[in-house]
Amino acid sequence: MYTGPKLHNDNLVFGYDTGYGIADKNTSTRFYPGRPTTNEINFANSDLNNWTSYSNGNDGTFTTEFGTVGVKINNRVSWNGLYKGFTLPSTGTYTFSGWFRYRGGTSSNNGATVYLSSYGGSDTATSLDKSKIGEWQRVSKTVNVTDLSVTFYFISYGGSQSSDKSSWDVTMPQIEKLSDETPFVNGSRSSTTSLIDLKRTVDIDLSYVSFHSTGQPTFDGTDDVINLPNDLGYGTTSVSVFAWYKINGTPANGYHIICGDSALEMSIHSSATYLRNGVSTTNGRHVSNNGNQTLNDGNYHYYGFTFDGSTKRAYIDGVQVGTQSVTGTLTTSFSSRKVGAFGGGYYANGDLPVYKVYNKVLTDAEVKQNYNAYKNRFNI
Repeated sequence: MYTGPKLHNDNLVFGYDTGYGIADKNTSTRFYPGRPTTNEINFANSDLNNWTSYSNGNDGTFTTEFGTVGVKINNRVSWNGLYKGFTLPSTGTYTFSGWFRYRGGTSSNNGATVYLSSYGGSDTATSLDKSKIGEWQRVSKTVNVTDLSVTFYFISYGGSQSSDKSSWDVTMPQIEKLSDETPFVNGSRSSTTSLIDLKRTVDIDLSYVSFHSTGQPTFDGTDDVINLPNDLGYGTTSVSVFAWYKINGTPANGYHIICGDSALEMSIHSSATYLRNGVSTTNGRHVSNNGNQTLNDGNYHYYGFTFDGSTKRAYIDGVQVGTQSVTGTLTTSFSSRKVGAFGGGYYANGDLPVYKVYNKVLTDAEVKQNYNAYKNRFNI
């Protein structure tokens, strides 16, 4: 039985949502697989099946609930685990990582680590969080590789090698040429497979978008944009556009562009107190500035507007903040469709994790319900 506030997605034409967890077991329904990257581990011959047992050993492989190969360590003394040598394609900054599940051990044993040697630097490691008993957690280590031969270990150590013990599982090893970790991938994740349209009908290209250290996409205010197909199929008389957005800085030309094309426009006014929204119809362009509140407060806000063929209604945080009478039907002569930019000089400088376009007019109640469904996620 569904007990939470249900999202209204009927008549959704296009949308994306980066909120799916990186450890989501069902990858077929994950709409944000993660930042473009390549896992330098060749799983055809380098999965955990054939890593070498280290010192005091491990208890062999098993299949995890993610469908991946894992290695189990059961109550073994310090300096247990596994390792493998790799030859990287080039020098530079790399992040080595794996998913761990700690099951207990003595206090002097550090539980388990991502441990590196060779690579042109001194031996180094990052330990897991021993307070997370029985939970999968990501552990990573970032280093500057100057020697292409690297030894990658998953091991635990500490205390007395004869008496201090640990129990843990490890899976999904990854080596990527980035300064931060991204969700696990077997092979490569391209710029067009990193973010998937909620309807799975439109390709989204993240080639021109920046990323946080957490791997989430962001818009830097200078040139970041998501280009969309010209014809999204939302018709000429009934449309709704909504997005969650947080201002990070001042973009080029002042305006924070959320939606920019020849028919629909939604942005934050340069004063950061108004929602600017507009439609272009057979009778011209119709723009209004709605609301009067501080929007650059470091928080996410829910922005949107609807058009029913005669009236445009604007919303901020689920509340209607203005209307405008509009005549004519939406233009069907599209010059370009963009998320995060308008024309060649107007951009967004912030985070835009959710964006949706509908070929229907959402009611006030539906707008409010969608806002309530998301607000806890954005600490509102």
